[in-house]
Parts: sequence; structure tokens; C-alpha cells
Amino acid sequence: MDISKIQLNINHLKMICTIAKSETVKEAAESLFITQPALSNRIREAERRLDTVLFVRRGRKLIISNAGKRLLHSAQKILDELGRAEYDIARLSDGIEQVLRLGLPQYASFKWLPAVTRYFASDLPHIELEITAASQPLNALFNGDVDIAMISSAQKSLSLDDNLYESSFLLQDELMACLSQDHEKANRQYLLAEDFSDETYITNSIIPEKDREYELFFQPENILPRKVLQVGFNEAIIELVKVNYGITIMSKHLMSPYLESGAIMAVPLGEKGLNIYWHLVYLKQSKIARPAKQLSAILQQYARG
Repeated sequence: MDISKIQLNINHLKMICTIAKSETVKEAAESLFITQPALSNRIREAERRLDTVLFVRRGRKLIISNAGKRLLHSAQKILDELGRAEYDIARLSDGIEQVLRLGLPQYASFKWLPAVTRYFASDLPHIELEITAASQPLNALFNGDVDIAMISSAQKSLSLDDNLYESSFLLQDELMACLSQDHEKANRQYLLAEDFSDETYITNSIIPEKDREYELFFQPENILPRKVLQVGFNEAIIELVKVNYGITIMSKHLMSPYLESGAIMAVPLGEKGLNIYWHLVYLKQSKIARPAKQLSAILQQYARG
């Protein structure tokens, strides 16, 4: 692409992102620290440069057009990447040679975090490990949003593009039902999908995810819980389960700290249980693969211990 032909600048990208999340024109202008007439002029300038309408005014509200939505999608990605680049450069000036981004799903356990943080601080002080939540860590890796993805899979071996990515197997885990000790089904040897049909199911995401409970447990039986409640934090889910507000499915590794109190019970899924496997997946680049393999070794050691 010939960058000399690009019509918009950073101010235009900030403008469309700010307007999209603002309730009124006044609020958007205040967020950008400019006057409302200046904002109107900036909109007209962007529309003139692109020769298209980006917003339609309805009272005090600006409604984004289809062309505006397309620009918004790219603007958000560009500004996010610019923010990350500025952060990385600032860290490099502080003596950090590399920022390594690790993307984890919301349902991951963090018991290993202190050990990993101590290791990087003592043995790899030139590398800063940045941990971010990602609803789909593997997609975040493919999109370049993270350098390493921690994922769970129904298979012990992953099928990846060997020219671009490497993976390390971390540990075998198990998806289990999590119930209050007072729940009437808490003492069963195992639960079937049909046992959830009359339950309130608490989850951190209502979007079906690959190799998780919907695909592996509910979908094959064509059964869904009576009610699904989305709660974005694992600890909040556990607290609701404790008071018997509903039940959930979590990995045994994630549940283990909470099981010690005796307030919740873990029950296998199906007669044979439902195993999953945790992996690290990372770019096949020496500056990433080398610390990623060291990270894998720490996590594997932690899992054994």
C-alpha cells in the first residue's frame, strides 16, 4: 500500500472511536478536549477526505453509518497497536529489552503466577512478561495481539502450522461440575448432560468455545441448562455456587483451591470423566520461542509439584 495516499490521521481515528462510545456530541467533544464546533469540523473534514458519510445526526446523538463502522473497526485496531508500541518503547528505555505478551482464557488458573513472576524477575530480568485476558487466546495469537497463548484442548497433541507456530504440552486436566455441598446432586458419582437441564448454569462466557463444555458435553446430547447466567469472574462464580444459586463447570486445576474449604464439591462429567489438556502455543521466532520454552518448563514443573 502507498502510505502517501492515506487520507486520515490519528486525530480522525480518535474522533470516530470516541464518538462511537459517547452518548452525545457534547460528551464526545469533552472527551477529546475540543469544542463541539471543532468536532463537527473534524467530522466534515474526514467525510470530505473519504468522500462518504460517517455519521448521521439524530438530535444530540450521532449515529454511525456502515462506512463509519468499517472505519471504526480499523481505527480501534490501529490505536490499540499504537498504544502497545508506545508502551513497549517506554519499557525499552527503562532497560527492558523485550515485552512478552501471554494471553490466557478467563477460565485459566493463576496459581502458578507467583512462581513464574519470580523466575522472570531473577533469571530473565531483561524480559517483561505481560499477562492479558483473551476470550480466544489462539485467535489473539494468530492476530498478533499476543506472543504466547495458553489454551486448553480436547487433544493432547495440537495440529498447527509448523512453519509459524510451536507448542508445548503442560498438563492433563479435567472438566468437572462444581456444586454447593448442599446441592441435591453434589454426592452423585457423576453427572450427565441431562442433569443440567433443570439447573441455572453459571459461566464466564455465553459464547460457545472450542473444546470446552458446550462442544464436548452439552452439544453431543443436544441438551442445554434451563437458565444460563453469565458472570465474568471465576471467584464470583464460585461465590454464587457456594450459596447454591446455580452450578458451573470448571477445570479441576482451577477449582482445587476452592475445594479445600469444603464449601463446594467437584463431580465428574459422565461415567468416564472429561479430560482436557493445557498447552502453550507461541510464534516460531527465537526471541519468543526461547523464553516460551523456559516458561513451559516452569509450568510443567509447577504442575508436577
